[in-house]
Amino acid sequence: MLDSDQRRTFAALADVLIPGSDLGPSATAAGVPDALLDQVLGYRPDLVERFAEAVAWCTDKDPEAALDALSVQQPEQFQALTVLTAGAYFLSPQVKAALAYDAPPRTARDDVDSYIDILATVVDRGFATR
Repeated sequence: MLDSDQRRTFAALADVLIPGSDLGPSATAAGVPDALLDQVLGYRPDLVERFAEAVAWCTDKDPEAALDALSVQQPEQFQALTVLTAGAYFLSPQVKAALAYDAPPRTARDDVDSYIDILATVVDRGFATR
């Protein structure tokens, strides 16, 4: 999807947006510019064009200054870039491990009463093949 120069530009931007800390890895250390980015681009094809425009606009500029200017001058492109960067970051196994967050178990939906009502109609009608 992105060539190596675009990925390099994006990696620099992503590390400005999500630097490494004691709490978690940087965006590049988490693998954001690689397969994770491709994954989120697949999830959000509606943002691909604006994301590509943002990366192109920031190419050959200081990443921090480019992001500051992008947020003011092209807010839709900035939003696409930041949404996809954050989405890719939270898909990373290293980030999930660093967060040490276990989602609560999903409650089972017990719809037996509605199944009984549906099946009662079938039983009343009788078995017939067509």
